[in-house]
Amino acid sequence: MATTLQQLISRDLFQQHTERIKYVIPVVKPSKRKKTHFLALVVNNLKNTYSLNLIKKNEQTDKYYKDRTWLFDEIQVVDAKHDDEDNEFEISFHGNQKQTFKWVTLQPNEKFSFLQTMCQIVNQVPLYSEIKFINLPSSNGFQTQQNINQQPMDDQSMTEKLSNNDDGEWNSTDESYQALTSREEADLERLLELEVENTINNAEAFTEKLSRDLSSMDSCNIQDIMASEQRVIDLMNVLQNAVEETFRLENKIIFYESQLKNVRDIVQKVEKKEAIVQIYNDNNNRLLDEVGQLVSKLDFTKDLEFILAECDLHSHRDQTKALEAAMKLQDSLQHEIPTALQSMKAVTEQRNYLKSIASMFSYRLKDHLYHLIGKLGEDCLERSMMMTTDGQLYEHTIVYQRLMPYSSFMKWLRECGPEQYTALIGSYSNQFGTIYEKEFAQFFDYHRSHYVHTTKGNSSTLMASSTSPTDVKRKSLAVNDLRNSDLRRNSYADTSDTASLRSSEISLTEWTEFDQFIEHMLKTIDPVCMGEQRFCNQFFDLEPNANISIPSTPVLNKRGSTITNDETDTSISNHSSTYSETTNAKKNSDHELWNILSELFHSFESDFNSFVLHYDKLDGIYSLYFLVRLTNHVIPAQDTGSFLTKAYGNILIHIKRNFDRYMQSQALEIEEAKDPKRTKIGILFFIKRFESFAKQTENVIKYGNQPRRPDIDRWYNRLMEKIFQSISRIAKEHQRVYKTPSQMIELENYHYLQLMLPSLKIPCLEQERREAKARYNNALNEYVNLYFRRPLEKLNIFFEGVQQKVQQGVREEEIGYQLAFSKQELRKVIKDCNLKDIKKGLEEMYKRVEKHVSDPENNLIQVIWRSMQEEFITQYKSIEEMIERCYPQSNIKLSFSIADVLNVFSEIAQTH
Repeated sequence: MATTLQQLISRDLFQQHTERIKYVIPVVKPSKRKKTHFLALVVNNLKNTYSLNLIKKNEQTDKYYKDRTWLFDEIQVVDAKHDDEDNEFEISFHGNQKQTFKWVTLQPNEKFSFLQTMCQIVNQVPLYSEIKFINLPSSNGFQTQQNINQQPMDDQSMTEKLSNNDDGEWNSTDESYQALTSREEADLERLLELEVENTINNAEAFTEKLSRDLSSMDSCNIQDIMASEQRVIDLMNVLQNAVEETFRLENKIIFYESQLKNVRDIVQKVEKKEAIVQIYNDNNNRLLDEVGQLVSKLDFTKDLEFILAECDLHSHRDQTKALEAAMKLQDSLQHEIPTALQSMKAVTEQRNYLKSIASMFSYRLKDHLYHLIGKLGEDCLERSMMMTTDGQLYEHTIVYQRLMPYSSFMKWLRECGPEQYTALIGSYSNQFGTIYEKEFAQFFDYHRSHYVHTTKGNSSTLMASSTSPTDVKRKSLAVNDLRNSDLRRNSYADTSDTASLRSSEISLTEWTEFDQFIEHMLKTIDPVCMGEQRFCNQFFDLEPNANISIPSTPVLNKRGSTITNDETDTSISNHSSTYSETTNAKKNSDHELWNILSELFHSFESDFNSFVLHYDKLDGIYSLYFLVRLTNHVIPAQDTGSFLTKAYGNILIHIKRNFDRYMQSQALEIEEAKDPKRTKIGILFFIKRFESFAKQTENVIKYGNQPRRPDIDRWYNRLMEKIFQSISRIAKEHQRVYKTPSQMIELENYHYLQLMLPSLKIPCLEQERREAKARYNNALNEYVNLYFRRPLEKLNIFFEGVQQKVQQGVREEEIGYQLAFSKQELRKVIKDCNLKDIKKGLEEMYKRVEKHVSDPENNLIQVIWRSMQEEFITQYKSIEEMIERCYPQSNIKLSFSIADVLNVFSEIAQTH
């Protein structure tokens, strides 16, 4: 195949008469091993030069082409890498661009043959002696560069050896030429040394002598072969005897096997019978063990049955015995019986017998606990009726202590008597649900009637417990009527003095007292609900692995004295820090617990919402108090899955709705505010009400850790938007009826707003503060422009005419030549504008401002007067500039200076 490939490449790429391929091998690149190329050593017969060609194949045309050609002169180093397992070698070239190429042969012998051929070429041609070969193996007939350099060659013999026939034709026999080995060369040299007397001229005689020697050697070989025939015959005889002996041994072995066959069959039969017996014994033992275990598990003695039937469940000793017997009965009922044994009649009868015992005891246990729960419920109801005057909730500790010894029985009932277990849950929920309904109703009624607050600046009042409910209700209704009348009042009676009563200090005191009131309620409710939840968890075996504990310090003891660790710490996480471990329980257990607690506290949310609604009707600001306190109470809770946390969350939704409704009413009140029926309005009532509300709200949020800040900020922006709209609307409506300038109404209210908003320090109102300031400046400019007019009226009219002439094309310096605007006319106008008349006009203007301003003591008059003064000075300077431009070098000046004008303004302000 190699010869055929070489012929194809030589025919397609090289000239037959001038170039021929010395050696060709397939190679691949180390990085692209899937594509095969060819390296060919080519000799040029005409130039006697050698070259290395990289040949590639075109996949589309299926033809070969030369990719690159390097002369042997360009080769610098050949690295054989004989230790490389990938058949890799490397050739470095020198020249303009030094390059190094790496190739990998497909077979190791091809690599060494290729490199050996290159070594021979370098060895034969001294011109290529500078080529270095490195990492050549010592074997395979390679010669190092030193050996090549140490073996000089005759140029004439090398030329003869490399040349072709006389006519230059390529001899195809050279393709099969093989070099002599070292041994053959040594023998040939010795032969030539022995025949040294024969010269080149006696070559024919030497050839004849060699022929004779060859014939002699052939005859000797034939004689040796003939002499060895007898030895071969002897060897054949020995082999024949060995074969015969082997046949005899084989026949003996066959005979012995036939004798032992019967014995083997008997042994196999014995082994099978022994295995069957062993299996039979193993099955009997396993059956005996299974039956023994089944009997021991399903066996239930008469003594245990008697204990379950006749034990006194009130006695602690009998309870222990009954519990042990019940657990033994549960183990027997829950024992897993193999399917094959379940169809046995004895097993079926015994299981039915055990089920009848379990049913009997479960009904007996249910009746006992049913009567116990009923009796405890009646006692608890009597105690709660006796404690209606102290306004406290008490944990049912006595009930828990009486029922907890039966928790193991409830666990047994859940497994062995699910119907009785469900019935007991319903009985407990109905019995104590009624009790909790009455207790919560009394609790909220008591606190609803014993806390009354006016929310109008008066301090909070916690009424004494001795006050009769009738008096409390009467006072509460009176306060409510008073508040409703105040809310309907849109007059100016809500002055700054009243607003000052709603200052931050008063609001802080109000919030602190009401917060303590709410805190007291929550600290009373939390341990009761959490204690009931822990009891239900343990008693009804809803989460048997949970370790729940109620806070060790209840809010109140039985005598009514308060036992607290920290009055300000009412976070639900302090009441349920250990209870948070129960959050990983099963979902079905959580659902059962939720259902039980929902039945027990079915009226809690409605009572709490009614309580909140009561104060919301007194004043909607109470919704904010409840919203902040409950948010602080619920958000830090670690046990987000507890009943109380979820109940508080539902209550918070209602409170948030109440608060939004209250804020919506505030916004609607501002939007629908009517024009006060009086000449001077002053500061509108809803602005001062917003100020009072904002101060109180900020105190609430500040001391509540700002949990509802986004909700409040949203309503702040909405209320301010309504305030801006109502100020503009009322100002325009009032001007149409009472002729009071709308600019003055806006000026007073925006002036108050721009001072009030920074004092509140509410970040979300920064944009409203800038808008109030812009509206204030706009109203001030409009008022000054409208009512200040022009004290220098004649001068202004004169120079308006001057401006018209300038606009018509008259140059300013030529205005004095106009008859109507001559210097004499200007002096007459200046003479008529004396300081005395100006002062008189300014005094009338100041009185007009005093008439428009609602509060003479307000510094707004000074602000307006200062703006008018600046406007007058602006007009004065404008007239002076016109005189200088239109009447240059005329020495015409006004009869008074700016200092005189400032003195007039100052005198008028001091006089009033």
